[in-house]
Amino acid sequence: MKIVGLIPASLSLDRSYKNVKELGGLPLVNYTLRTMNKVPQVDKTVVFASEPAIRDYIRKELRYEFLQRPAFLDQPQIKAQDIIEEYLKVDRESEIIVAWHITSPFLKAETITDCIDKVSSGEYTSAFTAFEIKKFCWFKGKPLNYSLDEPTPRTQDIEPLIVEQSALYVFKREVFEETRQRISDRPYIKIIDHFEGHDIDTIEDFDMAELIVDTGFFELS
Repeated sequence: MKIVGLIPASLSLDRSYKNVKELGGLPLVNYTLRTMNKVPQVDKTVVFASEPAIRDYIRKELRYEFLQRPAFLDQPQIKAQDIIEEYLKVDRESEIIVAWHITSPFLKAETITDCIDKVSSGEYTSAFTAFEIKKFCWFKGKPLNYSLDEPTPRTQDIEPLIVEQSALYVFKREVFEETRQRISDRPYIKIIDHFEGHDIDTIEDFDMAELIVDTGFFELS
């Protein structure tokens, strides 16, 4: 069963700092590649970008293939599904796709391995990382996981909400081709903590990532 690590990347958007800005002295793209290189099940890792210049930011010792993608995929309205669909037009062999966004640099190799194992075994047909939130939550003006008509429970007793972490998705090719979705009707949900799942979307997020590195919660070596 051929497994590919798919890493979409771009230098052309105003937010391109999220791909190559230095975090702890290392351009961000290297974090994802370095961890993917530690996942034994992945047969190859592909950096899917329209600009070959992104290779200038990647350390020479890291194993990956660069595949140039059409420039229209760099437009802000493009969705992850559009990028995956375009990639699968070129890669006709891979059976499991491990799609990982560069903006979540702290995911662990063990997390990725676990997700791949659950899908490749046939137990599940897709997997994704998520947070578990045990807070009093509201949606569209109403309580979501508790009732105002009943005594307020302790936070440790309320039903947790599961929130997609939106960085790592592992899925069988056939799932995407049939549904154009990364998540099947039989997904494995990998719960991770907020340090591992920290996502960089703003300058403030980047500052927090620097703190995570500086305080030793994530090992650079």
